[in-house]
Amino acid sequence: MPAESILAHPKPTYWLSYLLVMPVAGFIFNAMILLGLGGLLGFKPTGAQLLGGWAITTALLTFFALNIDRRKPHFELTDSTLRIGRGAYATVIPLEEIESAVFGLPAHTPWWFRIMRFAPQSRGTHGFISMTRANTLFLRFGSGRYVPLCLYYTWMQNGRELMEALRERLREKLVGAESYTPAEMKALGLAKFNRVGVVRG
Repeated sequence: MPAESILAHPKPTYWLSYLLVMPVAGFIFNAMILLGLGGLLGFKPTGAQLLGGWAITTALLTFFALNIDRRKPHFELTDSTLRIGRGAYATVIPLEEIESAVFGLPAHTPWWFRIMRFAPQSRGTHGFISMTRANTLFLRFGSGRYVPLCLYYTWMQNGRELMEALRERLREKLVGAESYTPAEMKALGLAKFNRVGVVRG
């Protein structure tokens, strides 16, 4: 009997976060644009212009961000495939084409990332990224392509379940961290999580 499909996608609270993030981002971009232009052209924006610009900038940022997010953070594991994204923008990876998998990315990272843990302002970001790297499933499949997959996020519905099921289905293809090549370690120094990449060189 085919295994049941697992669909991982953002929880409703993820979308509600836009109500907090986008107005702030819109304010910052709007201030940079209007005040910057005002300084160059020698005029001072009025309160109404600042408010109108903020509303337009916030709406545009929200539109573009939602347009991207509604496609990309969706993952589906079926009996024979892993689908990343949805619609025409999805990447479908047959499980039989996955050559090998490694749990955990290489320890090697750029020097500037390593020193982030010593600064109080960036220590939390360093810890989050380090945790993500340690819980990423690195998938190799055909022509040097790969995906560093990590869905262990509190805002990802069924993310943990999909990751555990995928590891179980790929248990015979799991290999150790010693299998990383120099080219892969270089590419994963700044990993783009949950996106298809190609090893160069």
